[in-house]
Amino acid sequence: MSSKMLPARRAVSLLILILLFAGVQLAAGQEAGKTWEDASTGLMWTVEDNGVDLNWNQANAHCEELTLGGQSDWRLPKLEELEGLYDRSLKKQYKTREPINVQAGNVWTGSKNTLGDAWMFNFGYGGSSISPTGGGGCGVVGRTLCTRGGKGK
Repeated sequence: MSSKMLPARRAVSLLILILLFAGVQLAAGQEAGKTWEDASTGLMWTVEDNGVDLNWNQANAHCEELTLGGQSDWRLPKLEELEGLYDRSLKKQYKTREPINVQAGNVWTGSKNTLGDAWMFNFGYGGSSISPTGGGGCGVVGRTLCTRGGKGK
């Protein structure tokens, strides 16, 4: 190999490394705006709801199968965790703290009663309701916000 080709190969190798690094940075940045960590609770949240109405079984599966921000231990939030995102003073239709955004009022929780029925939280009026989960949710549907972590986890 001639000594004149060596600098050209080094330049090409350097260019390839730069492009690979830029691609990795772009991929990481694409997910950066999709999650938010609540410093007061240590919980990480999906910033947007899942985008479609689901029954409880589908919502639970959605969170359990989610990989986002390099994390795969997502779950449905507890009722109290969703209540912590509600801000009655807000003047928008669904009163979620920033940067959380939901496109429908009812959001599923992972909290259940002794019969196995799941709680939903409504971000329109700040209330909760219980819904049967047997048989796929008996036609009751809602949105999903997934969470992970928390203080001490």
